[in-house]
Amino acid sequence: MSSRDNLVKLLSNLLQIDTSNPPGNESNAAGFLRDWLSERGVESEIVEFEKGRANLFSRVKGSGEGPSLLLLSHTDVVPADPARWKIPPFSGAVKDGYIWGRGALDMKSMVAVETMVFSEMADKRLKGDLVLLAAADEEKGGLGVKKMLENSMGKIIADYVINEGGGEGVLTKKGWLFDIQTAERGVFWYRVQTRGSPAHGSVPGLGVNAIERMRPLLNRVSEFKGACERVDPSWRYVESLLKMMGLSVEEVDVNNIEILLNKLAETDRGLGESAKAMLQVTMTPTMIHGGVKENVVPYECNLTVDCRVPPGYSKERVKNMITGLFHGLEYELEFIQESEPTVSPVDTPLYRVIENSLLKQVPGARLEPTTKTGGTDSRYFRRMGIPAYGFQPLMVEGNYYEWSRMMHGDNERISIENLDFCYRVLKQVVDSFMSPHHG
Repeated sequence: MSSRDNLVKLLSNLLQIDTSNPPGNESNAAGFLRDWLSERGVESEIVEFEKGRANLFSRVKGSGEGPSLLLLSHTDVVPADPARWKIPPFSGAVKDGYIWGRGALDMKSMVAVETMVFSEMADKRLKGDLVLLAAADEEKGGLGVKKMLENSMGKIIADYVINEGGGEGVLTKKGWLFDIQTAERGVFWYRVQTRGSPAHGSVPGLGVNAIERMRPLLNRVSEFKGACERVDPSWRYVESLLKMMGLSVEEVDVNNIEILLNKLAETDRGLGESAKAMLQVTMTPTMIHGGVKENVVPYECNLTVDCRVPPGYSKERVKNMITGLFHGLEYELEFIQESEPTVSPVDTPLYRVIENSLLKQVPGARLEPTTKTGGTDSRYFRRMGIPAYGFQPLMVEGNYYEWSRMMHGDNERISIENLDFCYRVLKQVVDSFMSPHHG
């Protein structure tokens, strides 16, 4: 069986294991990967941190002449509603050149590719240690990686990390433009609460309605619009994107970038809106709850907001921004998740190897660093000063808007061509970076 056929089968089997989080059940995927590696003579370990929740890892020792590298991925996926899918989401069906299933793009394809590459490099002479970690719980907060770093850091720690979060190639008027995630926006989920006093719903004037008190706060969040800021690393990517799409020939600046991105959104809403979000603060009201009964004036109301910020924002700066937004209103503020932005340097040997490896597979392509809009487990390593790059090389097929909606959306699938492309680029990266005959 060819490596491509092996890879398709590996991914198809992985997609048939339901690791929807919650509850996760990643131990099933970890057990499957351990057996798969064992059949190829590679030893690995499973660490279960809760019942049914496990990480799989393996470490191959190198000579110590060069740096070590961690291939990081996660085995959990977000839930899928079978009624909304053309093909059952946990079928792993291979049909018309595509592999279907929840996690096909995010990110069991990367789990399969990294596991395959790791198994093929395990018996080779390496300059540094090569580590594989297929972690649990990334979709709910990253408990899998967090637990590994707390309890078994020595087993997985490395000088560099390759993870999800970047690597998407967009075909522009001037060729392929790929991104590499070198930074993540900060995540500050917060909850605001308004209080009132209860009374019978038939005589509302006797109470104070907490839902009505919430209305101006909700309005201000909904109307909030962060300006596009000239922040690295995404500015470079967005500037290249606009020029390569033929939307700008002049220098892009903070005064015209939003106009240009709105033009881009007219062509491809997914590209335009994603590029905007990389450069601005966003506040999204995601949950609201108030009231206890149909005939009781509500005395409490809670609004949850997903706030994301580009590099350069501290918690203190975010808090000042929120208090400024709600100036003059009565409320209580509570942060329910907080993670400041993280950034990796681009001037490293691994970054150069990634760029060279990509260009060998796609001559003439361009690679630019970005701040991806969502969060990944890379942040844990960046906080420790370890360069972590989001690079899952895939060629976006068709419209980016439709492509990006498959992740966490319906009918998620990956073409066999794209899966093989991802494998070829990453194999080249790992071989070039770790083998003594290179560099």
